[in-house]
Amino acid sequence: MDIDYLLMAFVPSIIVATIAYLLIDRFLKAETKRHILEIKKESINVTVPVRLQAFERVILLLERIDAVQVVKRLITPGMTSGQLKVKAIGEIRNEFNHNITQQVYLSAASWERVIKAKEDAIKLISVTGTQVPDNSDAINFSKKILGVNEELKINNNEAIYFLKQEIRKIF
Repeated sequence: MDIDYLLMAFVPSIIVATIAYLLIDRFLKAETKRHILEIKKESINVTVPVRLQAFERVILLLERIDAVQVVKRLITPGMTSGQLKVKAIGEIRNEFNHNITQQVYLSAASWERVIKAKEDAIKLISVTGTQVPDNSDAINFSKKILGVNEELKINNNEAIYFLKQEIRKIF
């Protein structure tokens, strides 16, 4: 009989404790999910503007490292083609190095296109540099750059287009 009384006292207690445990566990899991969603929402509110700014900077980088634009920007009266070539390649490398941290916010495919655009610009200047003597006038070099660029069709439009596509994926 004592066992019957003990069972009648403990069985309902165990059932109530189990139900309470399950309810509390379910509540805590739901709260954890809600908290994680809030953190993700706040994170998105912070990271999206930062990523957009990074995309803006990288597109500006691509515009600034375009070989034709670099040569136009750097040419000065009395400059030789050799001086312009060295200065232009240095400018492209400096611009790229200055913005290298932006790769954190871009996909690997986008960053590869940025690297290719940089390498293409340097290659265009180098190839043109082999066709024009270093001691000739920088204006001849700049004209040759335009001609070789037209011939090879080197520009950063593909990289810029790819970045714009990636930006559209964010929204």
